[in-house]
Amino acid sequence: MEQSHLIMKWFCRITLIGLTMAIGYVVIQPSYNFAHWVPHHSLRAAGISYENLLWAEQNADIALHFLGAASLTALLYGSALPLLKNYKVAPLILVCLACLAAEFAQQIIGRGMETRDLLLGICGSFMAYSVVQKRN
Repeated sequence: MEQSHLIMKWFCRITLIGLTMAIGYVVIQPSYNFAHWVPHHSLRAAGISYENLLWAEQNADIALHFLGAASLTALLYGSALPLLKNYKVAPLILVCLACLAAEFAQQIIGRGMETRDLLLGICGSFMAYSVVQKRN
C-alpha cells in the first residue's frame, strides 16, 4: 500500500509540472487559437458538421479554464507537497491566485482579461476542492 501511495504522489507531482508548463506556455502566447489543435479532417469524417466545429472552437476555452483549474487543484492535493500539507485550503488558494495571475498576464501581453475565464478557473478549483475534501 505504501509503495502505490508513493508512486501516485510522484505521478501527481510530475503531471503537475507538465500541466503547469503547458498552461503557462498557452497563457503567454500573444495570439492563442485553439483551432490549430482540433483534428478537423477526422471530426468531419466522423460526421460532425462544420457549424458544430466552429461552435466547439469558439467555446472550448470554457472547458479548458474549468478543467485546467480543477486538474491543477486535484494534482496539488494528490502530490502531497510538504509545504502544502499543513494547510488544507492552500492548493485551492494557490490555483485561484494562479488563475488571477494568468488573466493579468494576458492583459499585459494584449490578449485582454476576461472575467468569465477567471470565474471558470475559480469554479473549477472550488469543484476539485469540494470533491477532494469529501473524499477525506
